[in-house]
Amino acid sequence: MNPAIIALAIAVQPAEPAAYCAVQGDKLVPTGHVSASKLDWFKSDTPVAFSKSNYIKYGMPQIMGPDDLKFWQMKDDVPVMIKADGTKDIVYVQSSTTLCEFQPYRIVEEPKAAPKKKKKG
Repeated sequence: MNPAIIALAIAVQPAEPAAYCAVQGDKLVPTGHVSASKLDWFKSDTPVAFSKSNYIKYGMPQIMGPDDLKFWQMKDDVPVMIKADGTKDIVYVQSSTTLCEFQPYRIVEEPKAAPKKKKKG
């Protein structure tokens, strides 16, 4: 096989994101050094767009274990995670650089259009 083809195949493989939390002694700590805590969209309670859908804060930040979440995408260099089962109705934004803490956001349901009234004839 051509070495250039092998090198190209290796180069296009998506990188597996690093674990978001690690056990250090008796503590669970984040592996990243970026959180959303100082970003305007995080500090406000307005909806924020993640991948073509709007989400809004949902409850309080939660401590997550190393197997609870998986990487979904980045927003302003902050990891956005989803549940390990892959559902995206609630996403989790890293909210601390000292704790393995994530702020949940739930998807905003679009209002359903009112049914059209039939004209009486």
